[in-house]
Amino acid sequence: MPKSSELLRDIHETNMMYLLLLQRLARTGNADAMAGLQISQQACQWLAALSRDDLAKMSRCSVLLAKLDLAPHLLLSALSQGIDVTLAARTAAAPPEPHVAGMP
Repeated sequence: MPKSSELLRDIHETNMMYLLLLQRLARTGNADAMAGLQISQQACQWLAALSRDDLAKMSRCSVLLAKLDLAPHLLLSALSQGIDVTLAARTAAAPPEPHVAGMP
């Protein structure tokens, strides 16, 4: 069982990684990448403008901030490999759209 100080440190680290990921998504403005987020355009602009120090301050709370509508394995992949690689893998793994005769 982790000590409370270790658990709090892990929460802070996870929050920082999550905030950095959100900021990167906000800065790219990629609609597909932002699909799992429930953040307004104004909040994205605010997040994109924050400094790393501001993000670090926000990450130092005792509550886990992560809320992303991705399966856990995709979230971990996005944090470790980048969201572009993760979304590309997710798209490649998706079943093809059914084709109806006469429809493009």
